[in-house]
Amino acid sequence: MRWNRIRWQDAGNQLLFAANIFGLVLLVAGSRIMVPAWLQVVGRMHPLVLHFPIVLLLLGSLLLFVQLREPEANRWKNQFTSWLLLAGALSTAVTVIMGLLLVREEGYADGDILWHKWGGMIVLWTASALYWLRASSRPWLPKAGALATVVLLLVTGHFGAGITHGNNFVLAPVTPRNTAVPLDKALVYEHLVKPILEEKCMSCHNAGKAKGGLSMELPQQLLSGGKSGKLFIAGNPAVSLIMERLHLPAEDKKHMPPAGKPALTEQEVAVLYYWIKGGADFKTPVASLPARDSLRLLAAARLQPAAAKEPVYDFSPADDKVVQQLNNNYRVVYPVALHAAPLVANWYNKDKFNIASVKELLPVKEQLIEMHLQKMPVQDADLDVLAQFKQLRVLNLSFTNITGQTLSTLAKLPHLQSLSLSGTPITLQQLTSLKAAPALQELYVWNTGLSPADIQQAQKVLRQVTLVKGFTNDKGEQLKLNQPTILNTAAVFRNSMQLKLQHPVKGVEIRYTLDGSAPDSLHSPVFKDSLLITGNTTVRAVACKQGWYSSDPIQFQLVRTTYAPDSITLIHQPEGSYFANGGNTLSDGQKGGMDYNNGKWLGYTKNTLEALVWFPQPVPLQSVTVGTLRNVGSYIFPPHQIEIWGGTNPHQLRLLKKITPPPSKKDDPVSAMDIDCTFPAAQVSYMKIVMTPAILPSWHPGKGKHAWVFTDELLFN
Repeated sequence: MRWNRIRWQDAGNQLLFAANIFGLVLLVAGSRIMVPAWLQVVGRMHPLVLHFPIVLLLLGSLLLFVQLREPEANRWKNQFTSWLLLAGALSTAVTVIMGLLLVREEGYADGDILWHKWGGMIVLWTASALYWLRASSRPWLPKAGALATVVLLLVTGHFGAGITHGNNFVLAPVTPRNTAVPLDKALVYEHLVKPILEEKCMSCHNAGKAKGGLSMELPQQLLSGGKSGKLFIAGNPAVSLIMERLHLPAEDKKHMPPAGKPALTEQEVAVLYYWIKGGADFKTPVASLPARDSLRLLAAARLQPAAAKEPVYDFSPADDKVVQQLNNNYRVVYPVALHAAPLVANWYNKDKFNIASVKELLPVKEQLIEMHLQKMPVQDADLDVLAQFKQLRVLNLSFTNITGQTLSTLAKLPHLQSLSLSGTPITLQQLTSLKAAPALQELYVWNTGLSPADIQQAQKVLRQVTLVKGFTNDKGEQLKLNQPTILNTAAVFRNSMQLKLQHPVKGVEIRYTLDGSAPDSLHSPVFKDSLLITGNTTVRAVACKQGWYSSDPIQFQLVRTTYAPDSITLIHQPEGSYFANGGNTLSDGQKGGMDYNNGKWLGYTKNTLEALVWFPQPVPLQSVTVGTLRNVGSYIFPPHQIEIWGGTNPHQLRLLKKITPPPSKKDDPVSAMDIDCTFPAAQVSYMKIVMTPAILPSWHPGKGKHAWVFTDELLFN
């Protein structure tokens, strides 16, 4: 036993010494060493593992000060402390090496990062020395080393927090804030714009971690911009980079803030927009703005008087278990603060939304104060359900399918303070029906059917309500339109479908093509109310308006299926997290698009995809179309082979078609594809579809391994 223990300690000593040398080489050599991509992946795990050495070193340091009366117990304590200190020093070495690999990526500027690198290295040296000197004949030496290690951990952690979260992150909760100032003493940038940037942007754009070469801590840094150019053009938010990034689709890699970071609210985006539109001055007082200026109205809503009190709610909290059960992949319900009674509800993925998901929240209707339903297909009739949530203070219905016909229903909500109706075709008469809402304070009416005269008249009727009208183009700037949107929820249809497109900006023409060619603003046909589609069609559409730049074209596939199966059963369960809606995924009318993480794809890699299809009556089939995905960089390839089996007896199926799609090439673009499998007409009641994953080719980084095969829909014609 003693020999084994000594052998393991010797191995640990040697490994620790080697890790110190490797870390020093990385620190001194900097960017002169070429690091393979897989080591960069290891480096990005630095934030994940850094807590382990902290805990081990703190516990080991504490035990150095503990003495037990029993000699045997004290011997075991010393041995345990040795293992703790060795594990702490080794995990510190791993963490430091990961950090040195991570800092090689772009976006880390000198300053705090330099102190953090050297601090981490000194912690490693100190932790290593603490382990090697743990049994020194001078008892004070390891104790002094333990104290030094703890101090260095705190200092190095402070610099690390500054890099990740911005300066003064640790002391921010006890540092006086300057946002709670009277309106007549507030500055637009200092008290409106800067707090938004600090909360939502500076964790990635600070002096220590300036992603894209952009830091937002100082006005001169904002004016300088980053590697992508100027952050904003004063007076012209429409062509400002910051506004462009904020309005990109959430799934776009350039969307800001990036996925996983708190997004800006509609009100915060409006503050930045109007600040830039007004000239982006850093010293303008709020009091100098006109009384009805949009930015001043937003300031009045955001800046609370110094004596303002927290709202008081006269209801008890909901049961925690009930709240947890109400959360799923497409809806989140959570309290406004830890242990607080009021609840907030957010919905995601419009394809999965129906009003039943709102009715399911009725058990907590006495606690729900906010509902965020923007971009969900909410209908006019659904407002009767929303009116049952009497505690609502905030309701976001922007870019939903409501037309305003039942808008007066919301006037029954006794506490409703903020209502967002942007992107809906409401009229002046419908809007003024909210005059009866007793607590209404603000209405967001961007991109609605209201003219400037309508908004002016509405403001006269709704005197106590702030109307946030958004961009009016009163200076005549030529702006670029956003893309049209498709209202149809399914891309697969039987027999025929009525295509419906819309655009939130009033007066926009939508021009389209049905043959895959690029539409233009002069010769392509104008989309009217709807369009009859009877076969597989590639639709491309663009938004056009006089005085505006045309939008980027939108493209989507509409595909026809003649027969709908009664059921589809999967022989093998999908792998990883790519299980979508099981067998129903293959006949739900939803195409997966280019994003394999959107919950609409079935994925297989180790097993073949085998789907059993049953039709209630025999059908004469001539083809089966398989929807699949190609994303070479993500190890997703078309299937190596597809087999179509069919017949009227599930135990006596015959092979109708076997097809081997052409192999993918290294430079193939990401593409959602339909593979047609045609065969002589056959009467079938049962089918089996077999898709075999490909083997990654020799030119691929994962050569020899199984590729992923993805499928989203089966079409039967």
